[in-house]
Amino acid sequence: MDDIQNREDIELLVNNFYERVHNEPNLAPVFDMPQEHWHTHLTRVVNFWENWLFQTGSYNGGMMWVHLQTNEKHRLTTERFEQWLALWFLTTDSLFAGKNADFVKNKALEIGQIMNAKMNHANN
Repeated sequence: MDDIQNREDIELLVNNFYERVHNEPNLAPVFDMPQEHWHTHLTRVVNFWENWLFQTGSYNGGMMWVHLQTNEKHRLTTERFEQWLALWFLTTDSLFAGKNADFVKNKALEIGQIMNAKMNHANN
């Protein structure tokens, strides 16, 4: 199994991941949005990971405020974060193996822990 090597690999990972997310009753409502917003979301997620892996400068920040807005409509509970992370790991492991695959899993864990702490600390 190959490692993540380029933008096309990241697109494959992100698309497969969200296909799994949309099949999960607990997560799907969080990502329910108009088609034009969905395309923008996917592009931003791909840009985010491409920038982390290959330092392309393709991502322009602002991740936290979007998730805080989402949290107002669909509470991003610890359970949802854990499920999101499990699907990310499962999807990554089903498609790739290597340094970059390990990096995206570790970075997702780090980001998920920070976001979960911020969102669920504010709700306690």
